[in-house]
Amino acid sequence: MKRLTLRAFFAVAGLGVLASSQATFATNITTMPPPEPATIDASYTDAQIDSILAPIALYPDTLLTHILIAATYPLDVVAADRWRQSNAHLSPEEVELALESVSWDPSVKAVAAFSDILNTMAQDLAWLQQLGDNVLINQNRVLARVQVLRQHALDQGNLSSNDYLNVSRDREVIVVAPRRPEVVYVPYYDPVVIYGHWWHPIAPVRWHHRRSYHHHHGIFWSPRVSLSTSFYFGGIHWHNRHVVIHRSPVRHYYRGPAHRRVHTREYHRWEHNVGHRRARYSSPVVSRTVRAHRQAPVSQRQVVRTLSEARTPMLRSREVISTQRAVRTPTAPVRQPQYRQVQPRQSTERTVTHTTRTVTRESNRRAPVSVSRSTTHVRSSQPQRSSQPRSAPSPRRSHDTGRQHRQRER
Repeated sequence: MKRLTLRAFFAVAGLGVLASSQATFATNITTMPPPEPATIDASYTDAQIDSILAPIALYPDTLLTHILIAATYPLDVVAADRWRQSNAHLSPEEVELALESVSWDPSVKAVAAFSDILNTMAQDLAWLQQLGDNVLINQNRVLARVQVLRQHALDQGNLSSNDYLNVSRDREVIVVAPRRPEVVYVPYYDPVVIYGHWWHPIAPVRWHHRRSYHHHHGIFWSPRVSLSTSFYFGGIHWHNRHVVIHRSPVRHYYRGPAHRRVHTREYHRWEHNVGHRRARYSSPVVSRTVRAHRQAPVSQRQVVRTLSEARTPMLRSREVISTQRAVRTPTAPVRQPQYRQVQPRQSTERTVTHTTRTVTRESNRRAPVSVSRSTTHVRSSQPQRSSQPRSAPSPRRSHDTGRQHRQRER
């Protein structure tokens, strides 16, 4: 009986311990904090990005740049489309002149010259928001997926240079540019046909075109759009994987290789203008990403300013002295170099002979000015003799000399 009682006691105790451990484990599970929103879905998948970029990946780089930037300002895109619909009679050149004083983003103004593209972007707001979010979240990844799509089209033989586009390759990068920079043709195509067998479960986005467009090599081409040099202020730095813009208005068309157009000091990385957006972001992830990119340049400037202010007093005094010297240098008197004057060796006989010859020659020519000039170049330690010509011997002296000579002959 006692054994049964002990067994029952231990069995009940074991069940109690097991129940308490299960309760503790359940408590730990329920009390775990939920994951952060940023760790749930920081960006879109490759299938989603490829589906979004499918209709525009083969556009010229400059036009693609303006579309990517304009997608981050959806309100400007909608306003520009409404204005363009009410001014459909204007040519691209007239549109550019009419929008100079409008406060829209420059890329939105550039896309306004392409009325069909602008209307498609404004009508499909979901696509516009998704494209803008991906550009703001991870611009590097978006441009990398563009290269993937271009590579698929190239492998299928549907991307090559023709009368409308110039396709070049710079190592692993595929660059697309207009055949002539003054004129741009927009391609419209079926992504399933151009890229080959679609490898994602999500169907690609397809933009429809007008029936009047010209069909060539499996692609429908829009009518020509004439553009000025100011259209080419944007581009893509493919090796660094970011969008760049020109610091000042572009005055000339670039005629060199397309992949080298943005490799100059005038181009710098594009930064999203938060104040110009005038609309809320779609998710906290996009908002935090934009704030992080916005604060990065400020922190870098603070570091540079801190390093410049942390100079030692000795270094500051040296800078002040160097600055003062630089200011006084132009007005300071210029010191002339002093050379040692070496006296030539003096010879009395040679000097006298030279002087006598010079005086005699110059006296015969009756040029006293040249005589004085000749004597001034003679340097001697002896006192200078008179430069006047010697007087002729008197007649009496010459007569006495002749008498003495006759007496010797006798």
